[in-house]
Amino acid sequence: AASQGHAESQYALGGIYLEGQGVKQDHVKALAWFVKAANQGHVASQYTLGIIYLNGEGCPKDYDKAQVYFFQAASQGHHAESQYALGGICMNGLGGVLDFDKGREWYRQAASRGHIKSKFALGVIYMDGKGSVNQDSAKARDFFFQAASHGHVESQYQMGRIYHSGQGVKPDSVKAREYFLQAASQG
Repeated sequence: AASQGHAESQYALGGIYLEGQGVKQDHVKALAWFVKAANQGHVASQYTLGIIYLNGEGCPKDYDKAQVYFFQAASQGHHAESQYALGGICMNGLGGVLDFDKGREWYRQAASRGHIKSKFALGVIYMDGKGSVNQDSAKARDFFFQAASHGHVESQYQMGRIYHSGQGVKPDSVKAREYFLQAASQG
């Protein structure tokens, strides 16, 4: 089926070669199968290629290629993980372009789809005031709260800090302790 152009089969073969499941691990074959599926608009293949090029898995790191594949997945599949990855690329200047505002927009899109790490990232942006965003403790707290309520450990820690120090809220040692305990229980 994969050799006949079936995108899902091509994606599956890419995964088999990438992980070496029942075959000798072969990154070149994995990339070739993922590219065939991605060229047909297969969102998971586009995302996987973005990860491969971002991390340099079996190939040199290539942030430009990573961005291309993440963008394909994000724009045609509303793929929150790809939107989150694009946010990170922009926020960290990977590929040579540091763009806090574009990164924030990608995080916002992913967060609107329920992506927890993006909500945390937005909390950090508003806590620190990055790009054209002014520091806003209330917005930061809202994003941290949303992520913390889904078990995101770093957001739980941030909520503990907010209530411990009284950052934009009345200091509350009981709430601070609760959030710190939630985070600590996760390691």
